[in-house]
Amino acid sequence: MKLVSCFVDETGQQDMRAGYYMLTLVFHDQSESIAPMINAYEQRIALEDIPDLPFHAVDLLHGHEAYERLSVEQRKRLLVAFSMLVRTLPVSYKTFTYSASDVKGKEELQARMRKDIVNFLFDHLEKFQQFDKVPIYYDGGHKAVTDALHAAFDYVLAKDVAVYKNLSHQEKCLAQTADYLCTIELAAMKYGDGAESQTYLRFFGKYRNFKQNFLKQVRRKLIK
Repeated sequence: MKLVSCFVDETGQQDMRAGYYMLTLVFHDQSESIAPMINAYEQRIALEDIPDLPFHAVDLLHGHEAYERLSVEQRKRLLVAFSMLVRTLPVSYKTFTYSASDVKGKEELQARMRKDIVNFLFDHLEKFQQFDKVPIYYDGGHKAVTDALHAAFDYVLAKDVAVYKNLSHQEKCLAQTADYLCTIELAAMKYGDGAESQTYLRFFGKYRNFKQNFLKQVRRKLIK
């Protein structure tokens, strides 16, 4: 059975109080093993004596939760190591971005997300029809996202092709990859608007450095 997994992450507030909302879908053909890439990543951080923490961008950038005991330099090294892992993974992604200027509230956001995912799936329908199942992994954090995913995938794909699942151990790496890619796309928007924070400058550098060392690498995996 041919499977392509979809991992989902989002950033922003559904009432648009943050001024934006982003939804990122990451796809992985399960016939392509990610074990060698994960092993190489684990070896790298072991050599650099960095704790093997689950990647969570907000906590890493701000030193929260498990990252509290790490120095800024350690967190920088962990970010770079994870970015190098993502570069090697056989994944592709799509990010949808919404601004408060054209989306008003949760209901309109959900409708827009459903419409955009439907259009995206139809645009790439031939590719998705090559697979027997599309397991979708989302933690259910935002009901509007859950509803939009179900409505879009169940509408476009054949009955029971999309299945909604909980994460296993290895799949957590791909969920963290969705977090990373969503974070990079958010940073790209902030830099583009001239609204980069001191935290971004500390971890990503000025826009030229961010674009060369982070954005350029992930955009190679972007589904047009």
